[in-house]
Amino acid sequence: MSNEYTVDDLLAFLEHASDRGLLPAATAKALSVASRNVLGVLESGERNDLRTLDLAGVAKRFHNQRARDFTPQSLKEYERRVNRAVHMYLEWKADPSSFKAATRSTRPPSSGSEFPIQPLLGTYQTSVPLGPGRIVTIANVPVDLTKSEADRLVKFVQMLVP
Repeated sequence: MSNEYTVDDLLAFLEHASDRGLLPAATAKALSVASRNVLGVLESGERNDLRTLDLAGVAKRFHNQRARDFTPQSLKEYERRVNRAVHMYLEWKADPSSFKAATRSTRPPSSGSEFPIQPLLGTYQTSVPLGPGRIVTIANVPVDLTKSEADRLVKFVQMLVP
């Protein structure tokens, strides 16, 4: 990684975060895809310093240029993901040793999500990093999960070990 704040450095960070288990691989990929698309509307000189970008203005340009290629929900989700990616990248650049990304989402993905899992009302989805390149995603976990239900899940997972 360089000491710059370029779009290429952002994309390298997302790959690094996935490889090192700082982010679930699926999350890093979704953030990377959105960043490539949205930040793809930038002129070459604008790609040199993410700190100076007006992300809302960039998102508006993306919406104007690519509205026919995406649903309105997908456009909004891409905007949200780019904001998240840039925020995480700047946070990581400020203090790499303390960087920790939240991996648990208590709200269901939007209907424009790239993920095929459809959460049920009153549930959440979470990803658990087991190590570099090893992420487990658990979906439809009831928000009011009981101890006995959690114990059943633990027994099921233990049964999977050869």
